[in-house]
Amino acid sequence: MRADSRKAMASDDPNVRRRINGKRPPPTNDVLPLHTLVINLDRRKDRWEGISNRLKEFQASPPLLSVHRFQATDGLTDEVPLDAVGSCWNTSRNAKFDGRQGYRADVELQMTHGERGCAMSHVRAWRTVAGRITPVLVMEDDAVPTKSFGQRLRQKLPEAEALGADVLYLGHIPGAPWRQKKKPGLYEAEYLWTTVAYVLWPHGAKKLLELLPVDEPVDNFMAWQMAQRKLFALAIVPEVVKQELPWDQASDVPHSDDTVLESTENTESTASENG
Repeated sequence: MRADSRKAMASDDPNVRRRINGKRPPPTNDVLPLHTLVINLDRRKDRWEGISNRLKEFQASPPLLSVHRFQATDGLTDEVPLDAVGSCWNTSRNAKFDGRQGYRADVELQMTHGERGCAMSHVRAWRTVAGRITPVLVMEDDAVPTKSFGQRLRQKLPEAEALGADVLYLGHIPGAPWRQKKKPGLYEAEYLWTTVAYVLWPHGAKKLLELLPVDEPVDNFMAWQMAQRKLFALAIVPEVVKQELPWDQASDVPHSDDTVLESTENTESTASENG
């Protein structure tokens, strides 16, 4: 949720104090342990237990992460304002990058309850980040760090900050070739899917908030902003966070555009039978 400005100004925690008197943000070493928000539904205590165990080693001395549970918006029960997250979307933007057989442009779809709740969870996280002066790791509760997670994040975080990144993706599915190699293992992205784990800087959060409402699934929305060069997105390659299960399996967020592929398969099946 958006931080209260008066409380932020009065806080003794330098990580939430707003910039005043022209002071610069602290150097990267001062952002560790990295404030980490883990998005988790109240009804998925099992997932919170799982991610807590997976992240435990990164909170040991010297700590890399400071982990906090971030209550997810439940699209089935919670209000999702339309000025923050829309209710329908068009596949035309995503179709420019989605090469799955049968995926089509200009299909109007209703976002699922899960997609709207997921998007609103991230919007609320962006509001939290925008109220800080240091970057925040936003992570979903099915995230699985790789063995090299700690070492590579410590190395790539300051490099990404020095390059002026708005966001640094730790887990990703590329939808387009990398725009440019910025550093060894650090690439500028044109279009990335999944929001399983990304480091977001306050200036990047403010850019995303200015672009509201989210008018498609949230990973597509972020990807489109980077494709339009409205968001400077870097990614660690190879990724250092994976999803617990393969994409679209046992997910709490049903994907509305699966129906595009299903309708195509049904049409092809009918045509084959009639042929």
